[in-house]
Amino acid sequence: MARTKSLDYEDRKKDILRAAAVLFARQGYNETLLEHIAEQCGIKKSSLYHYHRSKHAILHGLIKWKVEDLAWKVEAAVETEDTAEKKLHAMTATLVNEYIRSPDEVTVLMTLPRHLNKTAMLQVADIQHRIINRLVLLVQDLRPDIEFSRKKVTALAMLYFGMTNWIHAWYKPSGSIKPAELSSMIAEVFLRGLDGLAAENLVK
Repeated sequence: MARTKSLDYEDRKKDILRAAAVLFARQGYNETLLEHIAEQCGIKKSSLYHYHRSKHAILHGLIKWKVEDLAWKVEAAVETEDTAEKKLHAMTATLVNEYIRSPDEVTVLMTLPRHLNKTAMLQVADIQHRIINRLVLLVQDLRPDIEFSRKKVTALAMLYFGMTNWIHAWYKPSGSIKPAELSSMIAEVFLRGLDGLAAENLVK
């Protein structure tokens, strides 16, 4: 008879992902064993298999969960605003706050997908494209007077993510720049950069 799932099954499953994120981010994927994850969670190694079938499954589950959560939060934040500039500010604030709030999870998301098998990587990439495409549409809404090529607008999106995606690696919460100010700086630099490119006809 199959083992019955407990009422807190999904919560315990995510607790394991969070614990694994700490270990993966701080000591590496290859160096982290299932025994380490079990110890971090305060459970037996055998109990891990009730929630995740392998270390790869834990990594895949962690990255998929994190990028899905980011995509959902970005979409929810953007949909509450009524102008393209406000949508960009909302998207930026969401990303900045999430990256600062969960640096270990973001470190895994940014640096460890290479350990996923091809099927898992494609699945994660599909979700990531939701966030990228959201920004691509925003760029087009911000400057409807300009006809962007797909390659150019994608490059602009990647430049934006270059400003946001590595905040967790250098930002110090104890510093003088607070998350709201940082997210505003990023959004304004991007917006004014778009204006400058348009003025110099560099976005054709």
